[in-house]
Amino acid sequence: MMTDLWIRLAAVVALLGVATLGWLVLQHRRRPRPVEHGSGLEVIAARVPVPAADGQVVVQFSGTHCSACGPSARVWRSVTSAPDAFVEVDVTEHLELATAFGVLSTPTSLVFDSAGRLRARVGGAPSPTRAREALSLVAVR
Repeated sequence: MMTDLWIRLAAVVALLGVATLGWLVLQHRRRPRPVEHGSGLEVIAARVPVPAADGQVVVQFSGTHCSACGPSARVWRSVTSAPDAFVEVDVTEHLELATAFGVLSTPTSLVFDSAGRLRARVGGAPSPTRAREALSLVAVR
């Protein structure tokens, strides 16, 4: 009887450990990642109107079916330095751009530096802190 209790307790502890590890991996993958990509902002600007911004530009790939895209866009607009430094691209209308930049889910945000080079990538809807972290990755380069 006591052995059965210990087995159940060990199973619960193991399950909690696996769940915690999975959560940590997921949180690590959602962090902004610095990237070097051969394609730049000019590839997007050739197909979508991109205002001429002096600094960083954030391009978010969104879809009409995406419930997290609206809140994500609001976060990016609140943390970017200029109102025209944020551009939304609808993946259903511009599938070729989503393919070119390896976008597999929405929202996916790409942060370009002032020279139009892709410098950071954020998958999912970022918190304001994570959005600022992505912008700071670009600023230090």
